[in-house]
Amino acid sequence: MRSILITFTVLFLTTLSVAGQGIEFYHGTWEEAILKAKAEDKIIFVDAYTTWCGPCKRMAASTFPDQAVGELFNQHFLSLKIDMEKEMGLEFKKKFPVNAYPTLFFIDYDQVLIRQAVGAKSPADLIALGESIIAKYDKSTKYEAAYASGDRSYQLVYDYVAALNKSGKPSVKIANDYLLEEKDLTTPENLKFILEAASQVDCQCFDLFEQYRSNISKVVSEETINAKVRQACNNTVKRAIEFESPELIGLAAYAMKRNIPSEADRFRSDSEIKYALALHDLSRIQDLVNSHVRKFIKNDPASLNQMALDLDKYAADDQTCRLMAIDLAGKAAKEKDATAAYITTYANLVYKTNGKAEAVKILDEALHKIGDPENKDYQNLKALKNKIENS
Repeated sequence: MRSILITFTVLFLTTLSVAGQGIEFYHGTWEEAILKAKAEDKIIFVDAYTTWCGPCKRMAASTFPDQAVGELFNQHFLSLKIDMEKEMGLEFKKKFPVNAYPTLFFIDYDQVLIRQAVGAKSPADLIALGESIIAKYDKSTKYEAAYASGDRSYQLVYDYVAALNKSGKPSVKIANDYLLEEKDLTTPENLKFILEAASQVDCQCFDLFEQYRSNISKVVSEETINAKVRQACNNTVKRAIEFESPELIGLAAYAMKRNIPSEADRFRSDSEIKYALALHDLSRIQDLVNSHVRKFIKNDPASLNQMALDLDKYAADDQTCRLMAIDLAGKAAKEKDATAAYITTYANLVYKTNGKAEAVKILDEALHKIGDPENKDYQNLKALKNKIENS
């Protein structure tokens, strides 16, 4: 179930975000990156590359610009590209040895290596790797002992609640216990605490967040507040799926309507699809998806492609859903500016359902359109064609 929830989180962020596509790499020094990662409570992602490395160039051209990759990594990681043959890279290698390129590092702001992976990754593989880091990384234990021993200082409790929220662990009781002891909830510190504690819609801390929202807006940006609302609503949808409680979908949608009304209708539609897919409610999926496509994503190839992938992943045992996935992937692949990733999705889905001949035809048309054998997209699609033909 957790893997389903993580994937749906990515889908939710992809469909609602208005940020730029792809990973936004930080361009400061290593020391500045550590400070920024600590301030933002993010894991540091490092692409250790060289200018002559072919796989490094392929990742830079096709993986890092991917929208879904960008949405995941921009939210959870502070990302750096470091040339291992320049001064910053030579210093970096003294602490984190590199023996092959690219090597991908995940490092916390205490400069402890969480994980490293060698070799180029496709967008799907990099997302899976990033999700595995997010799922396993947990700094809450750092604060747990101090809290258990009686430390109730503001900074300790705030950091503990933030770490619990980030790791997906319950934080409501600890947050409520702290706030119950506070006489003045309007101090800047307590307003920030309320914002952090509002981890889900169905909790008292979210009620306090809405009560004091105008005060909170004076100490943090509106963008930060809206990001928290989206996160809390999405967490409640995950709880709805986990506990099979459809009423929580309504609570989350109503909270979105109160706080970000311009996104409310799309959020409800997206959430109902997530719920139906997770619970394998095949009787509702077709109508929900058709309505969602018609109202919100019919001209959005990235969202069409992602919807096709999710239908294939969670409802491929149903013929109607399989055919719907092919139709959506085909619409994305036939857009004027369709990427090789969309064509790959379309060809793979057609291959699994209709066989080699139709999939090869799709790839031949794409290859003819690109026309340049030196083009990276051409080479990737050609490799897929060879793989299908030889399967």
